[in-house]
Amino acid sequence: MPLITYGLALISLLFAGPLLALAASKPVPGEAVLVIGPGTAARAEMIEAAGGRVRGPEDARFGALALSDNDDFAAALLERGAWFVVDGRRVAFLCGVDA
Repeated sequence: MPLITYGLALISLLFAGPLLALAASKPVPGEAVLVIGPGTAARAEMIEAAGGRVRGPEDARFGALALSDNDDFAAALLERGAWFVVDGRRVAFLCGVDA
């Protein structure tokens, strides 16, 4: 196998653990969530329609941190077209910010 194949396999293994941990993290009601979904404007409308507010970043291509006091906020986001909704505190921690 070429050296590039080994390099790509190693990089994939290094990123697989953190990505799986994020994907498996369940949102906590009342805490920040990471909303992954289509475009900035559509995502902001989706978050507001689900009863939440955007916490930041305002112009991220696929994701935004959002807050809501609704217990079913994550389910409401998924019903309105979000691709994924995960625990935003973990993402904020990895990015070095306080959610």
